[in-house]
Amino acid sequence: MSFQDLQNGAKPSSSSLSRTSPSQAVAAGIFQINTAVAGFRRLVDAIGTSKDTPDHRQKLHSSRQRILQLVKETSAKLKSLSESDHAANVNLLVAVAAALILNFED
Repeated sequence: MSFQDLQNGAKPSSSSLSRTSPSQAVAAGIFQINTAVAGFRRLVDAIGTSKDTPDHRQKLHSSRQRILQLVKETSAKLKSLSESDHAANVNLLVAVAAALILNFED
């Protein structure tokens, strides 16, 4: 998959997404957002020029909607990753506390 494919809204194949870790999925989402924003900026820079047509405005609108969707998806992945990381830390703290209690009871 190329940068151009991502910019045009292509999504990675489901088989490649299923093999990625949650942190890789967040990184991929950020990369896609960055790529989409770069394309959006190019579209914005063309406003007011001879390239500014109704089709151009539609591309601008579609690009904005795509960026919003990518941000929502990536935010959800990041929140999920953060919650799972927090749960793992809590479990570790409980285990350490239990071990300390056992050591002091002896």
